[in-house]
Amino acid sequence: MDQQINKARDELRGQVAAIAIAGAEKILAREIDARSHQELLTRLAGQI
Repeated sequence: MDQQINKARDELRGQVAAIAIAGAEKILAREIDARSHQELLTRLAGQI
């Protein structure tokens, strides 16, 4: 049981890291104003 919990945690960490990296790539890929930046952060937070 503990092994399954640890495996699930590791998978979740990987998914969160992938989402964070994808969000950072989107931010860096284009020049954005403050409003667009906030919208991207809000969408990213919703995915986490």
